Amino acid sequence: MARLRGNRSVIEVMVLSFTLVVGISLISLSATVVYIAVAHPETDVDRLAATLTSLLSSILGALLGLIAGRATISTELHTRPEGDDDKLGENE
Repeated sequence: MARLRGNRSVIEVMVLSFTLVVGISLISLSATVVYIAVAHPETDVDRLAATLTSLLSSILGALLGLIAGRATISTELHTRPEGDDDKLGENE
């Protein structure tokens, strides 16, 4: 596990695991909808497809929000302190 994890934080590993599980679930659900639509054309799959689309957009929104939040935190941690650039690193 340590080799796969590398230098990632526990939160990043959890997000990647969650994304993998959700991705596999969405792909399998999408394949099921396509199979039902092809094998049984008389079955109405519009509501199921709409639910799948709503679920996909919600999950993508949550993941993108998490990524944007982490990027904002990372950016704020690596900003230069306010002050005179000529005096950075000098003792007064």
